[in-house]
Amino acid sequence: MMVVSHVVLGASAWVAAGSLGLMPKSGAEGAVIAALGALLPDLDHPSSWLGRRLWVIAKPLSLLVGHRGITHSLLAMAAGVALLTALRPAPGLARLIEPLALGYLSHIAADALTPAGVPLLWPWRQRFGLGLCATGGAVEMLVVAACAAATFWLKMN
Repeated sequence: MMVVSHVVLGASAWVAAGSLGLMPKSGAEGAVIAALGALLPDLDHPSSWLGRRLWVIAKPLSLLVGHRGITHSLLAMAAGVALLTALRPAPGLARLIEPLALGYLSHIAADALTPAGVPLLWPWRQRFGLGLCATGGAVEMLVVAACAAATFWLKMN
């Protein structure tokens, strides 16, 4: 999926989860952090939006693990949450872990909609995907628009 799609889906996931009572409600801050979390898995790709900005990390990571490898797995998300929690951030920063993690998960779920799928259970090599939409295609735009519309509806009701 494209960067804008990941940003919209990450923010939408946080707002929807709050509206459904699955996560604490927060203002724009949580949605922004979830959108940022939705960009993190592509740090393994130096040409990605985040990879171009953090190329010092992205280039070696890409050489080490390749694109859509460990960073697109539940293991990476869980390890990231464990690391952030172990660092014992101040309460103000600790509340950002949940939207960051949900945004990360939204990226993995979105990429699982593409034909390439994701190695959800890495290091097991099996890729999981629905093959529903090509990256940047019309179906991707429809999926993102539908998710954003559903989130808006949830927020308003």
